[in-house]
Amino acid sequence: MGEYARGTVDYGCHQRVMPRYDHDMKRFLALLLLGYSAATLAGAAPITQRSVELERAQISYRERGQGRPVVFVHALLLDSRLWLDQLDGVCDTRRCLAPDLSGHGYSSPSTQTKIDMQRYADELVAFLDATKVREADFVGLSAGGNIAAIVCARQPQRCRSLTLISTVLGSANLDAAGIRYRAENARTVVIEGKDTLFRRFNEYIVAPEAPLIARARYKTMLGQTPYETLVAFLTTSDTPSTADLPPKLTMPVMIPVGQGDTVLTPAMARKIAATFPSGRVIELASAGRLLPLEAPTQLNDALQKFWLELDNGGKKP
Repeated sequence: MGEYARGTVDYGCHQRVMPRYDHDMKRFLALLLLGYSAATLAGAAPITQRSVELERAQISYRERGQGRPVVFVHALLLDSRLWLDQLDGVCDTRRCLAPDLSGHGYSSPSTQTKIDMQRYADELVAFLDATKVREADFVGLSAGGNIAAIVCARQPQRCRSLTLISTVLGSANLDAAGIRYRAENARTVVIEGKDTLFRRFNEYIVAPEAPLIARARYKTMLGQTPYETLVAFLTTSDTPSTADLPPKLTMPVMIPVGQGDTVLTPAMARKIAATFPSGRVIELASAGRLLPLEAPTQLNDALQKFWLELDNGGKKP
């Protein structure tokens, strides 16, 4: 998708084409009064780039739409552009917010030398407070799912539902071989550049059938992640276990999984879903780990059906 400048950008979310009445302003105004509600007009509003000042960082975020809030949490080393197709596809009925975590996107650089999931969870809670989000549906990819899960476990009253994409809850500690491999990647990316890291990640991060545009946006986000963030990510060898979270997450949990995901396979997703009091798995064909980029229409449909069921008190639409 390329780079997007700050400010207001229009991506055409369900825009309504106004009928032609020979430029008759009176009839046009009458049509507005009779047929078009404020909510309908808001559905055509563009993505807006905003920022909020938190205690530790300035957080940039993308927002679009009106209605029940949905908070999208990107994977580490990516940013809120991961969710552009979701902000485009579900904003007609939802207030969509997609923050850039510190050290990513347009948010403040991070001075942390190691990745701290709890600190990112603190940041997400502060972001919710700053944007006046009392309750939301949360969607997270990979580590973004871990961060969202930590927040939902801490403050379950703020989480109506949780959608986890290619997220493994448990111990993230690496063995000695894994530590050496990541340390090698950290050194390589600093000395040789980010293209080397992209080529390595590209081998498994998306399915072979992934469209070129999905790989392009992934490369854009990875390429614009600060080197300091890359090194912090690649040299963090241990993080607090999240294995105790599933029993605490009593809200409905959906796990969409690509049939081509080699990191979290459909079989693994079903095992993880069984650990939640109310978990379910949705399989999406011909997609790998980056479902928001590889299968945006399928993912948007799954999200909307999930949320509509909750809107209807648990009854499937």
